[in-house]
Amino acid sequence: MVAKMINQNKNRATRALISDNYENFAKSKRSQVTIFIIIALMIVVMIAMIFVIWRKPVISISPEADPQAYIEKCTRDSVIKSLDILSPRGGSINPVNYKLYEEIPRRFLCFNQNYYHSCINQEPMLIEHIEKEIISYIEPEVKACFSSLKQELEKRDYEIDEGAIDIETELKTKKVLVTINKKFQIKKNEETREFKQFKAQIIHPIYDLANIALEITNQESKYCNFEYIGHMVFYPQYKIEKFVAGDSAKIYTITEKSSDKKFVFAVRSCVVPPGF
Repeated sequence: MVAKMINQNKNRATRALISDNYENFAKSKRSQVTIFIIIALMIVVMIAMIFVIWRKPVISISPEADPQAYIEKCTRDSVIKSLDILSPRGGSINPVNYKLYEEIPRRFLCFNQNYYHSCINQEPMLIEHIEKEIISYIEPEVKACFSSLKQELEKRDYEIDEGAIDIETELKTKKVLVTINKKFQIKKNEETREFKQFKAQIIHPIYDLANIALEITNQESKYCNFEYIGHMVFYPQYKIEKFVAGDSAKIYTITEKSSDKKFVFAVRSCVVPPGF
């Protein structure tokens, strides 16, 4: 009888011990899950904070509050698009005489179709040419900007009186200046505001890149060559690469290192016929 009671007590103790261990194990598992959930939430919050900090703010310009800023932003966006198109194409939006390289038409800035002869500079007024190309590209887009501005203001019961548009573009070191001469008068109740000129400035090295391209074409037309490695020694802020195609056409790529902006064009000069 005593032995039986002892065994019963042992069984109870064993069950109690197992129960305690199970409860402790369950609590430990719940604690681990809770910790994992907290860590996951912390990671999500950190990622969200990083996204908010690094995300570029979206700036909305009210046509009613500042028509001039509205047009200037619209103009800058259009100029940047024009530069992105013409820069890898030798300064032309739609080049005619070009070498297709990497599926992009690279305009010949210096060209001679005959063998042995040095090339002839095709665009000695390259800066002025680029200015005209920019105007040609942005003019319809700027007009569309004014049309959109007019519609938005008329929705707010403004009366609009506008004149003809005239766009001027000037390339300078590190920047492009655009001046829009246009009368644009808005009137509502007794308040009248009149604008006669809109200006936009775009930071871009197209002027400096085009001047280097002119130097290259002048050297190619005189000596059938350009010492681009020596040029980079004196002007380390620029990188110049030359690729010679199978038909002896040369593709020059000029890069401003700080901005990674490029200007690419082609040259055909002093070409030797096949077999010589």
